[in-house]
Amino acid sequence: MLPLYYGLLSQLGHYNDNDVLAPNNISTAFLATIFYPTKQAPEGKPKPYLNPETAAFYESSYNYTPGVLASLTSNIQEDAPFLRQGDLRGIASFPTLLYGPGGAGPPTEGSTILLSELASYGYTVVGLDHPFEQPFLKFPNGTKVFGVDFDEDSVDIVGGIYNTRLVDNAAFLQQFPDLVRKLDAPFNVDHFGLLGYSFGGAATLGTTLEEEKKFHLGAALNIDGPLWGRVTGNSSDVDLHKPVLLLGEEQLIPPAWSTFSSWQTGPYFRKILINGSLHHDFSDDTFWKTVEPSVDLSVGRIDGLRQVNITNTIVRAFFDHTLLGREEELLYQPSVEWPELTYFYKNGSMVAN
Repeated sequence: MLPLYYGLLSQLGHYNDNDVLAPNNISTAFLATIFYPTKQAPEGKPKPYLNPETAAFYESSYNYTPGVLASLTSNIQEDAPFLRQGDLRGIASFPTLLYGPGGAGPPTEGSTILLSELASYGYTVVGLDHPFEQPFLKFPNGTKVFGVDFDEDSVDIVGGIYNTRLVDNAAFLQQFPDLVRKLDAPFNVDHFGLLGYSFGGAATLGTTLEEEKKFHLGAALNIDGPLWGRVTGNSSDVDLHKPVLLLGEEQLIPPAWSTFSSWQTGPYFRKILINGSLHHDFSDDTFWKTVEPSVDLSVGRIDGLRQVNITNTIVRAFFDHTLLGREEELLYQPSVEWPELTYFYKNGSMVAN
């Protein structure tokens, strides 16, 4: 594992005149947070793990003690040099991973543990945040964007948000080569893996289905997310023809997952559930519950640090296997080391222990 990693914020312009949450339905930018490895050692005191304003927002909205999230630090560095291919002896050029955070928060910052872990092993990971949907975002130019209240039970509103996710994901994939040239960065612009948490997981599958012919999208991972849009159909039209992993909380097998699963013909498919987990255990909330256990979040009985270890290991194993061609037995069958995991074939039957 490479010991250090870096987060970079980039404000990308994109005109969308069909954004259901934006003023006058027009949005003009979205936020990309890029994690990548570096060999530069950090200097001075450790930096805050969260933007102080983001930390304050979630301390208030989740009823944490003021300052408890703001006190957390990490070894993420700003303006660190890129890790060039020559620094990775014997390691192929890692694909870029595109990440979608949960709907209505937390934003990409709330999955820093997973994304920085992937970067520490060599991947470039880009998290996309969509203004007005997330409760709070701060752009690199200092602009603060607060989310708007919306009816989460409205099919029209939620469908519009989903479409915005797909539009922004496609716009990013289109703009990424120019951004890489501008940064003079060693990021892979020809090969991608996609992953997302919650509603971001839904958009991951949708983007893979809609954009595979335009971009080299090599694998898709939905982390405890629903299915939406064309992906919910019941025909071969929903076949991604790619490796797919549905990773979820204990007992989560919604009907749409089963229908979608039955049509997949890619070289790898599994549903893996983590016993003892609930929805928020798939974001950094599962670590936050160890910091102040009295806070009542939608988290399960599983130990937060154990959940972090399991999620990080499975996600990295999936992309190492499907994008780098490495053998990963963990993806196929249970083991004594991971008794919390329950595996299912695409037809819904459980993988035998």
